[in-house]
Amino acid sequence: MKTIFRCLLLHLLVTSTVDAVRADDHDGSRFAYTKTLTDADTHLVFPVVNSGERFLLEIRDGEKLLQNMRVALPREGDAYWLAPYPLEHFDVTGKTLTVKPDVNTKLDEQRRFGFDLIRFGNDLPDQAAGDYAKPYRNQFHPSARRGWNNDVNGMVYHNGKYHLYFQYNPLGISWGNKHWGHFEGTDLVHWEEKPIPLYMRTVEDKAFSGGGFVDVNNSAGFGKNALFVVYTSTGRGECIAYSKDNGLTFEDLPDNPVVKHEGRDPKIVWYGPEQKWVMVVFDMTPCAETKATPSAVPGKGEDYNFAFYESKDLRTWKRTGAFTDPDRDAVFECPELFEAPVRDAGGRPTGETRWILYGAANRCFVGRFNGETFVKESGPHGTDHGDFKAAQVFSNAPKGRRIQVGWARPEAFTELFPDQLCNQSFTLPHELTLRQTGDSLRVFFTPVAEVEALRDRVLAEGKELDAAGANQLLQKCKGELSEVVIEFARKGTHEIIVNGIDASFEGREARIFTDVTFNEVYADGGFYYEVRAREAADFRSTKTALALGHVKRLKVYRLRSIWKQTTAKQH
Repeated sequence: MKTIFRCLLLHLLVTSTVDAVRADDHDGSRFAYTKTLTDADTHLVFPVVNSGERFLLEIRDGEKLLQNMRVALPREGDAYWLAPYPLEHFDVTGKTLTVKPDVNTKLDEQRRFGFDLIRFGNDLPDQAAGDYAKPYRNQFHPSARRGWNNDVNGMVYHNGKYHLYFQYNPLGISWGNKHWGHFEGTDLVHWEEKPIPLYMRTVEDKAFSGGGFVDVNNSAGFGKNALFVVYTSTGRGECIAYSKDNGLTFEDLPDNPVVKHEGRDPKIVWYGPEQKWVMVVFDMTPCAETKATPSAVPGKGEDYNFAFYESKDLRTWKRTGAFTDPDRDAVFECPELFEAPVRDAGGRPTGETRWILYGAANRCFVGRFNGETFVKESGPHGTDHGDFKAAQVFSNAPKGRRIQVGWARPEAFTELFPDQLCNQSFTLPHELTLRQTGDSLRVFFTPVAEVEALRDRVLAEGKELDAAGANQLLQKCKGELSEVVIEFARKGTHEIIVNGIDASFEGREARIFTDVTFNEVYADGGFYYEVRAREAADFRSTKTALALGHVKRLKVYRLRSIWKQTTAKQH
């Protein structure tokens, strides 16, 4: 009776009609649905369940297809959450819209419950505080308020603000429905989530990853300091879009796609010596470079390469070369390319520069770039840094800083929280520097100085501690968002757990940042960097301990949440 009353009330509130017509399926167990909603509001609200089949639904304005998306609808009794999908982009205020399954998609009768809950509404502002206080929400690492995020995209500094765009599924907590999400901030620590700036056209033409940049010299004719992004349209090719409102929305160039090839994830940088733009993009087309440098593992990624294109006006592009490596995993997806000053072992500038190139695995190549292709001197260096992927650096950052943010990949915790409404996160920003180490140049990772603003107060502090004494002080981390600054007497491999998450490292000293579902470990002066996710089985664990070792100094800070609506407690 309660369910019937609830559905009836929803119908009255949204002025909608639902038609269920029996389909001519062989087993007679399926239904086709059409739902007509009048007087369009700011959002179309979908109920979402975190497991089960995802159905292809269409939003239509009359006969015109506005959007389609894959949504897992709940059955009666399922735990679900509400996903508000914004409609402003489609200019349908006050109109009558139709929601129905794709012609090849039919909903079984059990999904009638979820389908009936689709309605017009707002962005659920009354639930914002609760969303940011969920027990699985990371508290000083940004994550989408609702939905899934993966690759960082379009990272750029423009008119006093950092823009961190990202791959975004607003209609589920797993990969899919690829739009771009958007965070905006001024201090690299606190972020405000903005509306979707870049929409997929349909599930057949998604908005995949890409980069952002500022046209300082007005080479494209849209004005000095115009803000651009470049992205992969999966239905068209590599596309460029510009913003008229400081990065809140983007319009495609009429010349799109500017590059067509078999690949994705473009990044555009300015090459000063020749006053031109360079695009580096992951490519899977056989070329002279892949033939000359075969894969170290026959049959694996044989045609993977990073291809380079040049342009003077951002509209017309010419391919100039490619780079690949026997280690094909290091030239897979999401290329990043930038020039960096060389520092000596003590961190002092040498006056030289080199170019750094890496892919989604963040294993860096160091070398030279001549405007047409990359010439490796060393690499790929390092590891994939654990639960970390697809990092970018901010374009146009002040003072030439190379500030990187990556995708952190913790687990979902749906067994504990079946209605979990957000998943995945991003790392702290850290500055990349290129330093001499022995006979080679290596990239170092150092948290930006701005993250010290997260520190609330000192929870514990000590010097010249044996393992027992250090362990006693470390217990202050339990249940807290924390930064542990630790230095051992000897360099080596040190085993440590903070709040139930492995934080072991190689080196002498480390800074360990522990959030709700993952940590970041910066060690050995930044030579060592690792992201580790909490195991689902240990979600409530606060185990904190270190193995044997003399500790020269230890300091534990409690960290603040970046979300205004929440406390700084971890659980």
